[in-house]
Amino acid sequence: MQLNSEKNVEDLGSSPNIANAMLGAVDFRQNDLFGKKVISTIGFNEQEIIRDILYLHGKGNYIDCDPTFSVGNFYKNGLPKPNYRFDKYPQIKGVVEATSDNIPLENESCNVIMFDPPFVINGYLKETGIITKRFTSFKHWNELKEMYNGSLKEFYRILKNGGIVIFKCQDIVSSGKNHFSHCWIINEALRFGFYPKDLFLLLAKNRLTDGREQQHARKYHSYFWVFEKSKCKVEY
Repeated sequence: MQLNSEKNVEDLGSSPNIANAMLGAVDFRQNDLFGKKVISTIGFNEQEIIRDILYLHGKGNYIDCDPTFSVGNFYKNGLPKPNYRFDKYPQIKGVVEATSDNIPLENESCNVIMFDPPFVINGYLKETGIITKRFTSFKHWNELKEMYNGSLKEFYRILKNGGIVIFKCQDIVSSGKNHFSHCWIINEALRFGFYPKDLFLLLAKNRLTDGREQQHARKYHSYFWVFEKSKCKVEY
């Protein structure tokens, strides 16, 4: 794994060898009182879901690239931070400014990418609602698709063969219509040559509301797709 400039390596303040030296430090198995934990498709804790994904599909690797790092909430409970941390608008030290569709890394330089892009569509309205104030938003559905599409293309470029993308996403309602993002995402991933290897659901016990009249079932879940850079083993 190599950044395109030595300056960016210094900005990250992390050696590419750190993660390899730490392998085995985190027990991804998360054994319970009754023995080995059975990993299921659903959970209420996103850190546990990520650990489960790494245990099943990470092939001994930690996350080494996060192009939507923000403030690093995924890594607050013991999961090692990736060596390569990027964001369109860096908020903390050690995060390099870059967009997820133009990452300053060499071809085939990563094993595991964590991707948690924005999902809210707010139109051209001012950010007045609770949800749109909390999350970065898109102006329209096509803008979301363009960002996701460009990112998947870039991930395919920087991933090693057999590497994985952990893609967190959420279906949305915009302009009174359901947009099943996770369905569109798998189709795009297949088009770029990814193998959809697994799918996890993060459940929520409560959700933010914006006060508008409800027209569809409230969504109490989001998804963690696992896409592997390998030949698809299922005909879709």
